[in-house]
Amino acid sequence: MTVEEYEAEALQDLQIDVTKLEDCAKILGLKKAKWARHLYDEECILAEVEERLNELYRDKFHFYLYEFDQKIEKKSVDVYVKGDPTYKEAEKMYKKQKAKTRMVEQVIAALDKQSFSMNIILKHMAWESGESAS
Repeated sequence: MTVEEYEAEALQDLQIDVTKLEDCAKILGLKKAKWARHLYDEECILAEVEERLNELYRDKFHFYLYEFDQKIEKKSVDVYVKGDPTYKEAEKMYKKQKAKTRMVEQVIAALDKQSFSMNIILKHMAWESGESAS
């Protein structure tokens, strides 16, 4: 999924209808499970992208140290690798995926806070109506 799709889904899932709090509380667990699955998927993708980035770094390091036209000192190879356009593009993809994963984590954290907020609201509504708040 794209970041925009996640944003739209998060906006929908994070809305609380105060008039239907009990219904919202019932489906909160399902929402958490759905977002946990999203997190799992994004973490798997992140691991693959990170692995490819590390492989590319290793390959580029070997290229610049042993196969490049000019002789480069070993301590300078890192600068060449990180300046390589292919590596820069792969690193950009890694950072995008990491940000996407972080976004899903933040949605899960917001859902966790929602259950606490719903409980407070329900207790307050019970208190206002004169019922026991326990």
